[in-house]
Order: sequence, then C-alpha cells, then structure tokens
Amino acid sequence: MKKILFLILLCICIFFLYRFTLKKENIFFSIGNERGDFSYNKENLKITEIKMSIYQNEEIKKTPIQQILVKSSQIQIDGNAFFSLSSYQGILEQLEDLEELFKILRKYCKEKIEFILLKGTGDKVSYTNKKISILCKKYDIIILR
Repeated sequence: MKKILFLILLCICIFFLYRFTLKKENIFFSIGNERGDFSYNKENLKITEIKMSIYQNEEIKKTPIQQILVKSSQIQIDGNAFFSLSSYQGILEQLEDLEELFKILRKYCKEKIEFILLKGTGDKVSYTNKKISILCKKYDIIILR
C-alpha cells in the first residue's frame, strides 16, 4: 500500500513540474501598429506588401515572420494603416487582397486574430467595414471597433 501511495505522489509531482516548466510563450504580433512584441508597420503600407513579406519570410527583429505567425498567441491587424478609400473599385480590390491575407494568416496561425475596423464616417467607410466584418466571420477573426 505504501508503494502505491508513493507512486501516486511521485506521478503528481512529475505532473506539476511538467506543467510549470513547459509554459507556452505568449507572443503578440501586430500588423499596422506598434503595439505588439513584434510589429510590422511601414510607411504607405499595402496589403500586397504584407502578403509578399510573409511569402518571402522576411525577418522582424531577426526572427522570420512565418515563425512569428506560428508561435504567436495573438495577432492584431489595424485596417486603418493600409486601407485607402479612394473609389469603390479600389475598395473591392483591397477586399480581395485582404481575403487572401486572411487565408495566409490562417494557414500559419490557429490562435486568436483580431482586426481593427476603419475609423470614420461616410458611405465608403461603412460599406468597407460591413464587407470586412463578413470576411472576419468567414475566417473566424475577432472584430475590434
């Protein structure tokens, strides 16, 4: 009986040591702003540049972007940094590019992705935000206002 209790106690100790030593690292990656541990923000940022950076596995702080996407526990995308509302045709092209970006992000990241909607008022802003909301629901992305 003492040997069984000793083995149970030993198993419990090993379990707790395992849980405390193998904690997952929380990495916060942001696109379009400077909030995260790693951030991707350039002047005149475009969606196609972001996609190309991911395909080419560009380095951010000496870490490949694909590795950052895989290890990130949270990704935040600020749409205000790269969306331009010049014409409806331009908006539609950007929405197609945004959907491709969401596909790429979901390929590498299964964790939480947040999207910050466009600020402002007007027909183009509300139209774009509605279309972005539909895309976010499709790819299981959280919408921040």
